[in-house]
Amino acid sequence: MAPIGSPRDILIPVPWGHISGNVRGNPNGQRVLLVHGWTDNLGTFDLLIPLLSESYYLVCIDLPGHGQSSHFPQGVPYNLIEYVVAIRRVIRNYLKWTKFDYIGHSLGGAIGIMYSAIFPTEVERFILIDYIKMLSWSNEETYLNFGKYCKEFLALDRQRMGVHTMAFPLAKLQDLYVQVTGGDLSQEAAGILLKRGARQLNAGDNWTFTRDVAIRNPGLFRFTHTTTLSILENIRCEVLLIKATGSRLFEPKNICDATTRVYENNCKLYKYIEVPGNHFLPLSNPTAVAPHINRFLLSNRNV
Repeated sequence: MAPIGSPRDILIPVPWGHISGNVRGNPNGQRVLLVHGWTDNLGTFDLLIPLLSESYYLVCIDLPGHGQSSHFPQGVPYNLIEYVVAIRRVIRNYLKWTKFDYIGHSLGGAIGIMYSAIFPTEVERFILIDYIKMLSWSNEETYLNFGKYCKEFLALDRQRMGVHTMAFPLAKLQDLYVQVTGGDLSQEAAGILLKRGARQLNAGDNWTFTRDVAIRNPGLFRFTHTTTLSILENIRCEVLLIKATGSRLFEPKNICDATTRVYENNCKLYKYIEVPGNHFLPLSNPTAVAPHINRFLLSNRNV
């Protein structure tokens, strides 16, 4: 397989600043958007992309508040709907795509599934990496958790307003990244993510994370299980779910099983595979993931 080429950085203008990203591959090729998970950045795909077909035109972005992208304005929460709107700005306002494929890891997959349900004629093929859908709640959990997350968001909002930014040596920041994932991220993988996820505060070895502290409150807005499954019934694209054998389910098994039935009954095609590795599959085992992606995206295509 020929090398896919070096990335070219892009800055996508948005009303609150910019969404940072990069592009690589064949500009006339198969259009693919890649979106990373919670608290990470587009470096998630750095080890995976060189293993993908050179026929793709790959666009990777840092979600708002992550990596090198601008933070939301003070007082604006990070939630699924805001992320979907941001993706819409990228797809239609900047790239001007009407048809494309989507690869999403973790939160990036949840955002993409929601996008695919809202705009079912745009996404042709969708790859979920170790996430089955956007998180949802039971009816009782919904009203209880809204209050909880509202209080937490307001506390984080005050924290954004002027507390001193903590600085660490870069090696310590790397260790912290590994620790918060329970060791699922290797030192190498953490170093890759910190290329976009760390910034130097001043002269010397003083670094902090680039991500917005407010993204630590991801649950301010979620649907109920029933509403979520109803939304997912609108998905029509082909879907591939790549599950890590060493990763947990993120929701009760009965909800995951119900989601699988929705995909099987409504998607043009639904495939499920398991590969060895932990939740951070694109970084922990890219050689196992890449062949499945290539087969799925290239099947029945003239390339």
